[in-house]
Amino acid sequence: MKKSILLISILIIESILNSGQLYSQIFNTSKDSKPVVLEKLNESLLVKGTKPVSEEEKKIINKMSRLKENFKNDNREENTEKISDLQKKLTGYESIMETDQVINLIAPDANNIYSKPEHSDQLTLNEIYSSNSAYIKAIATQTEQRNPGAGTVWVVIAVGAGDVGIGASPDTLLYFNSVNNGISYSLVKRAALNTGMKINYNEMDLEIVEPFTNDKYLHIVFSVITDGFTGAHLSGIVSLRKSDLVLSGGPSFNFPGANSNISKYSKPRITSDNAKYPVEAYLTISVIQDSTDGVNNFLMTKICKIYNPYALISGGSQITYLSQSIHTPVQGYSSDAQTDVAYYNSGGTVQGDSIIFVQSGFPGSDVSVNIYKNYGNALDYPVYRGSLSGNNHHKVSAKVASNGGADQKSIYIVYVENGNIMNYYFSSLNSFKTTDGINWTYSQLAGGGDANSDVRDPDIIGRRGTEGKFYITNKWVTPRKDIISSFTIQNSVLKSFTADHNNQITASFASPKPSFRFLNNDSCLTIWPLYTSVFSSCGCKAVNISFGLIIEGHYDQAIDSAGIDLIDIHLRNPVPPFNIVSSVTGYNLSFVTFPDAVSGNYYISVNHRNSIETWYYQPVSLNDSSLMYLDFYSSQNKAFGSNQKLVDNSPLLYAIYSGDVNQDGAVNLKDVLSINNDANTFVSGYVVTDLTGNDIVDVTDVLIAYNNSANFVSVIRP
Repeated sequence: MKKSILLISILIIESILNSGQLYSQIFNTSKDSKPVVLEKLNESLLVKGTKPVSEEEKKIINKMSRLKENFKNDNREENTEKISDLQKKLTGYESIMETDQVINLIAPDANNIYSKPEHSDQLTLNEIYSSNSAYIKAIATQTEQRNPGAGTVWVVIAVGAGDVGIGASPDTLLYFNSVNNGISYSLVKRAALNTGMKINYNEMDLEIVEPFTNDKYLHIVFSVITDGFTGAHLSGIVSLRKSDLVLSGGPSFNFPGANSNISKYSKPRITSDNAKYPVEAYLTISVIQDSTDGVNNFLMTKICKIYNPYALISGGSQITYLSQSIHTPVQGYSSDAQTDVAYYNSGGTVQGDSIIFVQSGFPGSDVSVNIYKNYGNALDYPVYRGSLSGNNHHKVSAKVASNGGADQKSIYIVYVENGNIMNYYFSSLNSFKTTDGINWTYSQLAGGGDANSDVRDPDIIGRRGTEGKFYITNKWVTPRKDIISSFTIQNSVLKSFTADHNNQITASFASPKPSFRFLNNDSCLTIWPLYTSVFSSCGCKAVNISFGLIIEGHYDQAIDSAGIDLIDIHLRNPVPPFNIVSSVTGYNLSFVTFPDAVSGNYYISVNHRNSIETWYYQPVSLNDSSLMYLDFYSSQNKAFGSNQKLVDNSPLLYAIYSGDVNQDGAVNLKDVLSINNDANTFVSGYVVTDLTGNDIVDVTDVLIAYNNSANFVSVIRP
């Protein structure tokens, strides 16, 4: 059983020091933020190495931009064809030497595999998909934001099997949609990849491009490893046309000079300027390339553009590549290296179109988030604009979003910060934000993670055309479950949050994704996975508690360490007979969410598998717009009837009584005999008679129960 250091939070982050909560993750629910300087670092990796764009290429781009600006519905087909022809001309200016053939990711018969609706009337917990024979590799989601079809939610799930090697079964893309604001979903398309292709975990991103017609396009980028994890590392794009559910052939990216024997592609991210240009949009894609000889690694960021995203992306001629990295290749290996991309509009027309690239986790600059920008309607290489740091802690998994409409400059970056302070590991979820595209501020969304609750894989989405409106998700990886959290940002300020969507007490390979619902003046939608299933959580608000409780048998006084175990926490009516209103299962030192509870006064009672049921000493007032900090351990009278035991004098700590093995409300001879019998037969594992949580039943467990039995310990209720 893993232990959590009791005093870690007090030693880690300023927000935790201020809160006074010693044992649980902390949500920063204030609206405070601190200015941070966008500084230019004198680092060689930040200097781009580029091939100059020729005058002829610039002329072609200018022609395309004029067509885009003057796009009208009555000449849409004609202009689409012109843009497509111009993009093909651009390809001729990029020398493609020693380049592998474009590989189709999707199986040849993908368009023959249509799907019947599933999971409509049978939904439980807003379940989207579940299978005992496969596991969830990655998920992506988008919501249509333009009529016809505005409000339709799309969820793409990458499902895999466990076999490996040449001839392994391919992973599959499942396309679900919801037309009732995320309450139920239908499976509308199933597409198997080519044989042996396996999608990388969490390496999938989705962009929807929508004019004012039914011909909307879902463009999904993802990474695969061929031959059942033994072949080439590729990234590519698959496009789905909504009107007839036809898929493209799914080409892999084919950067000039690429060689699959030495170049590995991963972590593709995609954006469009569709919010500004509803009739005709461009796509911009970033990909990480690792050029390796098996010993040395050189990491770089490659980008490509698609100037005609209303056509199915069926070949390399429809993708325009920039041949070189946007920065000097970085020597060294990092699984955290990533570059995300977003479109924002800074006013004006062509000159006001901007693409921001946000880089994190690269060796040599992983204490900063590096920013590059270029014009969306140009083929020029992005220019390094500066780095955001504020401290020397490691910054990884940075994701960026904007709102993308006309003259909307708000940009929000969310990232994970990891480090060590006084030999204690910490993990927190932080953000950089700007409302003018120039001046940046820093704030912390959630902190206090440690070795037992590591922050992972945040993602962010911006509501199109709504300045400063964002939604964020992330997960905390803990010993027995993933805590799925979400945050609502309005006017670039934290408005509300949900501490934990996961009521299944299990973990996942993939990570949650954020979206919106067209309901109640915009509502939140969280798509979150478990190992073999995917769920949908609707709404932005919930009753949240930062909870702290020590279990007597699990506490180790010698090292001031408390064990972590699952408990049931009940909200009860504050008047007799104190009926249970809502219950959740969580950790004794964590935060919990009651999704079906409304604001009000509640008694709180706690049950642990081999401890005495314990009640909080008085009713508490809970609401759905703030986080209640509630602990039992700091005082004996925090429990109703002072029904706790002193377990440490320095620091002064109290714990609920252990030993009620049969959960009859008292520690007595029956419990002692059960534990003694298991100790005599050397029972081990996660069993109810193991009071200390060390997976061994022995004399220590017997003594704890015997002492409490001798003192007639039992439940004390109001």
